[in-house]
Amino acid sequence: MLARTSPGDTCFPTDVLVEILLRLPPSARRRARLVCRLWRDVVDERTTEMQSRATVLLWHAASTIAYVVDDLSSSSTGSYSLLWSGRQQLVGTCNGLLCLCDDGGDITLVNPATRETLPVPRRPPCAGQIFGEDRRWHREYNFAYHPTTGRYKVVHVPCSFNRVRDAVHVLTLGDEAWREVPAPGNKRCNLDGGIVSVDGVTYWVTDGGGTARIISFDLDSEHIAVSATSLPFLPARHNDYSLTEVHGRLGVIVSNPAGMMQAWVRNKEGRWICRYTLACPMHEIPRPHFAYGEHFLKCEGQLLYAYPRQGALSPFGSRLASNIVQVNHRDRGVLVAKMNGVGWRFNYRTFAHVKTLEPLGIYMRPQKCASIC
Repeated sequence: MLARTSPGDTCFPTDVLVEILLRLPPSARRRARLVCRLWRDVVDERTTEMQSRATVLLWHAASTIAYVVDDLSSSSTGSYSLLWSGRQQLVGTCNGLLCLCDDGGDITLVNPATRETLPVPRRPPCAGQIFGEDRRWHREYNFAYHPTTGRYKVVHVPCSFNRVRDAVHVLTLGDEAWREVPAPGNKRCNLDGGIVSVDGVTYWVTDGGGTARIISFDLDSEHIAVSATSLPFLPARHNDYSLTEVHGRLGVIVSNPAGMMQAWVRNKEGRWICRYTLACPMHEIPRPHFAYGEHFLKCEGQLLYAYPRQGALSPFGSRLASNIVQVNHRDRGVLVAKMNGVGWRFNYRTFAHVKTLEPLGIYMRPQKCASIC
């Protein structure tokens, strides 16, 4: 078979294209998918990391340990495996890389598959700030990837538990210094609402003055904007909603006045569409990600359950006429993880994870990248 990127291009064997693409680092291969349909198909079908199915990374904040839940199907045995253990808190994951924060100002990237670690330059302190004063700093950061540029970025949003900050700080992986981007002032970010990145944009929420507005930070242009669209509705308490990503789109989990959890997804036109209605407390919905492929997750105590998204085709939950998946108190999903130990109820987070062999050394001078035995 001959490879052709466009009608006027010279043809060459597809096997040659495969060999060329396999010599590229994983991040470059992901960008190569954007060239044309053929290149996308070759990368998806002939490279290992694109064939890998995303698994659930289960993070236990109290013990700073990451586990992987491999099986969400009805045949799951409820087992999970250790992925990473350390002393830092997890900020987020991208393409198999972990971003960790020691809550004292230091950020480290980790590839659990290769055991490489990469410390990144320390962010300059804000005015009047002392490093190490806040043990919850990891919640002010986000680790993101831009699918077009192929660049990884660490973003620190302008928010605090006890003060207002008016600038975003961003570091592109491989750069030596952070950049400061002015942000809309006099608006306190609600960290309980979470920070998520979707398709090259990082989002967080301000909820001052009785309204909640979504702030967006474009990872390519590094432009900050205040969304004209507010949340579907503003709950009475600031911890009764949380941003999330649902199947490649920005979503939000909100506790409605009836005490039900609803997951809303913002469509291409910027309107909120309700997709899930779940009868459970807020802490039983895994954050920041609860939807994985054809399943979504719910946690009850130390038990993590998976429910098929197509409720009408399964004995779990139901699908309403308006295309909303509904789960009531009697519905039970498939047990996919029984979390041993203490402190799980309010101390866990879930992320999507795909194993990668991408070397971290390409993003920094060789002497700055370490390998853990």
